[in-house]
Amino acid sequence: MQEFSKLGIMAILHDWNYWYRDFPRFIPRPEYLEKMQRLRRSDEIIVLTGMRRSGKSTLLKQEMEDLSRKHDKKQLLYINFEDPRFPPAMDASILDRILATYRENINLDKEVYLFLDEIQNVQFWEKWVVSAYELQKARIYLTGSSSVLLSGEIASSISGRYLKIDVYPLTFQEYLLFHNIPYSNINEYTKDRTMINRLFTGYLTWGGFPKVAMLEEDLKKEELLSYFHTILLRDIMGRYKLRNYDILLKLVEYLLTNDTKQNNIHNISKALSISYETTHDYINYLKQVYFFFEVRNFHYSLKKQLPSDTKFFALDTGFVNSVAFSFTENIGRLYENVVCNALIRRGKQVFFFRDSTHECDFIIKEGTRITAAIQVCYHLTGENMKREIGGLLAACKAFDLDTGYIITEQAEKIMEEDGVDIRIVPVVEYLLGFH
Repeated sequence: MQEFSKLGIMAILHDWNYWYRDFPRFIPRPEYLEKMQRLRRSDEIIVLTGMRRSGKSTLLKQEMEDLSRKHDKKQLLYINFEDPRFPPAMDASILDRILATYRENINLDKEVYLFLDEIQNVQFWEKWVVSAYELQKARIYLTGSSSVLLSGEIASSISGRYLKIDVYPLTFQEYLLFHNIPYSNINEYTKDRTMINRLFTGYLTWGGFPKVAMLEEDLKKEELLSYFHTILLRDIMGRYKLRNYDILLKLVEYLLTNDTKQNNIHNISKALSISYETTHDYINYLKQVYFFFEVRNFHYSLKKQLPSDTKFFALDTGFVNSVAFSFTENIGRLYENVVCNALIRRGKQVFFFRDSTHECDFIIKEGTRITAAIQVCYHLTGENMKREIGGLLAACKAFDLDTGYIITEQAEKIMEEDGVDIRIVPVVEYLLGFH
């Protein structure tokens, strides 16, 4: 690391920091900004984790801008470890060199707010961060694009010293804000219903990555494919030192094409002629970089739950449409995927329910109880109504629920079946929190 000069360090820091220039204009994401402001008071390390391009770096910069209202901007040090000018193999010694160089040239003795973006690119970073925290060298913010960032030995190293924020692509509420449609109640939704429903089609098709949301229609797919291949090549192939890209690509395409369907590792490995061990490992890597959520069939016995079939849901429906299949042919599965994402982003513990004859798309567990049952169906018809209600009723009866939901395109109705209130609600209204 000695060959990396102070001049080189300062060149990078000047490019990324705002000591002598204004912050760029960003569209705020109020929920995250309020959470960071609240956690800031704790003086603990603040960690933002989530998939690449979900908005972590932008949130750091918005936090920096907020801090600059009360602090000198030279007290804010932002380091982007994805910058290609950094050495390809970095260890924690580079953090010492950067901080010392910054102290000598920018901020000699005032308090430091240190923002370490994509910290997983630095080997052995956790010990340095703990030491800096304990010696009060800086108030520290971290971001990373892998759940491994806070797992195992790393988690124990900084345990009790950090507070975590999971950062996801835009919710539909945020997506509307990005398109200059603020709303606060059902009356505002009713007034702008046509525009909001049109935007929902775009959200369902291209997902909620912040930059993709703002691009022209003809550029969205190219941007998503760029994200897709970068995640596979850098966050999985590079990080885990894999060699066969074709196998990984084949697996991801299979999971995206079969997302929301019941599956298990044995069946997937058999269908793709890939070994069980490789399939298991690659799926774990994909979960670690937040590419997929795994939803299990609920059972009170964990032993019976773990080996059961699972469903995989893409973090962002834009990947499903840009990589896997046609929008119009699979809109029902996209509805199920977007509802699952909304539930997880609300902090819900999500399972699906299946007995010998019925299935319910989602059940929600809070504490030790199941508190909600939800079916998702793009369009209710005479043919599928009996099946959807039957699965919902079976789940409600199994968990002693007096209300169940069917989320659909536009239908809205309240009915009673076998002592259970069934509320049929439009997907847009559900995503906006009106039900």
